Amino acid sequence: MKIFKNIFLFGAIALLASSCDKDGDFLTVADTEDVTLSGNEGSIVLNYNQVDDLALTIYWSDNGEISLSNPLVAAPENAFVNTVQFSATEDFAMVSEQEANAGEYSMQFTHFELNSILNGLGYEPGVEAPLYIRVESLLGENISPSYSNVLTVNVTPYVIDMTVAYVLDSNQAETGVTLYSAASDGVYTGFVGCASWYNWYMREGDGTVWGNDGEAGTPFLISSASTHWNMWYPGETGCYYTIVDTEGLVWSALLLSELNVSGDVTGAMTYTRSTNSWTYSYTASAAGTINIKISGSGAQYDINTGDSSSTPATFGFSQNGDAVEFGDAAGTISVEVPASGDVTLTLDLSDPSHYTCTVVSGASDPEPSNQFGDFIYLSGIDDGLEGGSWTFDNYLRRYNEDSNLYGGACYVNSLWGYRIYPAQEWDPAYTMEDGGTAEAGTLVLVDDVHTGNITAPSEGLYLFDVSMSGMTYSTTAISSVQYGGINKLDGEDWELVPMTADSSDAGVFTAEVEITQASAWGFSIYINENWDLKFGGSDGILYLYGSNITDDQALAPGIYTLTVDLCAGTYTLE
Repeated sequence: MKIFKNIFLFGAIALLASSCDKDGDFLTVADTEDVTLSGNEGSIVLNYNQVDDLALTIYWSDNGEISLSNPLVAAPENAFVNTVQFSATEDFAMVSEQEANAGEYSMQFTHFELNSILNGLGYEPGVEAPLYIRVESLLGENISPSYSNVLTVNVTPYVIDMTVAYVLDSNQAETGVTLYSAASDGVYTGFVGCASWYNWYMREGDGTVWGNDGEAGTPFLISSASTHWNMWYPGETGCYYTIVDTEGLVWSALLLSELNVSGDVTGAMTYTRSTNSWTYSYTASAAGTINIKISGSGAQYDINTGDSSSTPATFGFSQNGDAVEFGDAAGTISVEVPASGDVTLTLDLSDPSHYTCTVVSGASDPEPSNQFGDFIYLSGIDDGLEGGSWTFDNYLRRYNEDSNLYGGACYVNSLWGYRIYPAQEWDPAYTMEDGGTAEAGTLVLVDDVHTGNITAPSEGLYLFDVSMSGMTYSTTAISSVQYGGINKLDGEDWELVPMTADSSDAGVFTAEVEITQASAWGFSIYINENWDLKFGGSDGILYLYGSNITDDQALAPGIYTLTVDLCAGTYTLE
């Protein structure tokens, strides 16, 4: 991320004060050529829909080498500090600056980055105006800077809409879900449908990204500082009325556990996460107007409850013109029914600025319930052990609920191969499609045609990654386990620290760790010194590719034993 700031002076370069043998014999710098700046020509119209696209490229001549008056003295490389200055006026009375890294003689700016500069300089959104750019070169203290030629570009900033905030995923990519602030006062509300423990960030219209405040034990406090973590929803899948207060630095999540319609129509509504809507299908006796109320009950999570407990809550919807609004109690809502017969009442919560309640012809096709649970079972994976048989003792934990992705480790010693079971029942079961191997393949439901087993790898400890939505599996032999991230502050490089295998308990690894300070981002468990094969987790549970473990941030400095059980999918730090 680029950081812009107003700068008055730089630190000195101790170069010109070096004396020689004789008094008055000083090193001097030979005259240097002025820097020549070039870049985009023409006009630049910035567009919010292209925030990550390149908008401006500038480059200037190399002034990295200087000559000294004494040729026997080596001149330092990249002695000049080059700073790009942006201004709304030709006299550069007010500037936004960015210092170039040593040895760099060009910069590029996306639509978002350039718009942020223009916003800081007071440009009017949607209005074309000239932007003046130059490079300031500074050699040392008490030396006047030199300046390049001025590059002038006509720019049109985009309008910054502070009524809309964008829900981002754990990688800060847009999800298509938004929250709304009618007063543009930094308080955003809306309904978010998500899986349990969903990790997310929020970005405002001016580009400010909000996450957790980066402190252990404060899941509903937020911060826009660079050290923040992602926020996370509680451990239950569903529809959450979400409030993010950027002024109060808090957020809250109200789970809508149930929603019911009463009045001229009575029944329990069904939530569909993919459309962020609640529906109820019934048979209408005639076309016309019906008067209904929609109310429900749920669980409130906020700064007072934390993410593992909640307080009961009741709520409802009421009419507001052609829209409906959310509140503590239900009011009468009048809805037009188009015709008699099968119809569907829909409460659409996808647009946080305009919730609607409508009736359309035809019965709804509700989202199918997820047939998979939190675990899948690998039976037959260790029947070669003494006294072994096919059991449900070996399992993989789900790490992505939306896509039904499962991962974990198992110790393999199989006589006949294995099958995957979605529950601790012998039917249904999944086996290997023709062409699969012990390393990877496609899954298929066991039936009269597919009667074999999945080929097991040779004996040893393996990492399994299974997609029950894509019907695929893969295995990786585990040769070593490491941890990384403990004691690391923001910006510091991580290194992988080896863990020791327990000789008597397959899948268990330990390490003695000395905690000297709270880590900025937590820590993770890595497989085979591979940064891409990692376990995160929380509350003692490991999740393949999960968010970093943050338990160390709540511990006092001292010596601790870190223990992970990859087969059980657990960890301790004691």
